[in-house]
Amino acid sequence: MMKMNARSLIIDLFLAYEGQVMSTKQMIMAARVFDISENGVRVAVTRLASEGVIELVERGMYQLSAQSQDWASVMLNRRAGLKPTRQWNQHYLAVFTGLLGRVDRTALNRRERALRRYGFRELEQGIFIRPDNLDIEFALLFEQLKATGHMTEASMSRITSFDPQTSLKVKKLWPSATLNSNYQKFSQQIQQWLAGVDQLPLEQAARESLLLGRQTISLLMNDPLLPEPFVNVTAREQFATDVQALDQLGQTLWRQLYEHMLSNS
Repeated sequence: MMKMNARSLIIDLFLAYEGQVMSTKQMIMAARVFDISENGVRVAVTRLASEGVIELVERGMYQLSAQSQDWASVMLNRRAGLKPTRQWNQHYLAVFTGLLGRVDRTALNRRERALRRYGFRELEQGIFIRPDNLDIEFALLFEQLKATGHMTEASMSRITSFDPQTSLKVKKLWPSATLNSNYQKFSQQIQQWLAGVDQLPLEQAARESLLLGRQTISLLMNDPLLPEPFVNVTAREQFATDVQALDQLGQTLWRQLYEHMLSNS
């Protein structure tokens, strides 16, 4: 499992507590589980506050800033389960961004992040596509894309077919084999961990739940939600179920650990 640093830990804790106000004391207690120093936590808190990721509520108490609430909301919603999809009709959605320009790198990165969040991949420069299988109205999806990507001049169309050469390119836009491999690998890993968690000391269980969750929740949140035959949809749904089970238990473990630390402090 990956190693945790103070910055990542603090952000993960805010998400685990669903964006509620947290004290520096809570962060320091959690950091001990990962052998992160108190000074390391305080430095990370100061930097996150100066960057506008978190904000001071009162002395020693912080919350996610207004600018962080949007992405936090997206992450928390995805942790609750996959976005709904529907039977694929073999059509695609295409977003055209050619009129937006590429000089402003900040704007370019922002809109490409928004498009990738919804599973779009770039077929040609300025043309992003995805299978039309998301269970959301065309107009609403387009409005959400424009809002999150700040791309008011973009346009979107529905495509019914591609020429054979382009069809071959389309099939290679998404890492289907890697996605399928990850679904199976991490589902098995989570299930094995859940089966043995009762035998672990509380501190170790809490630490491992956060580290394993950090890997798998990220994969879930960034999944492009492709239909068959791009990916094994059944395996993806099982993976999502396993991630939810891990996340729910992890939150319980961290609450228990915090209470235990308070009673022994």
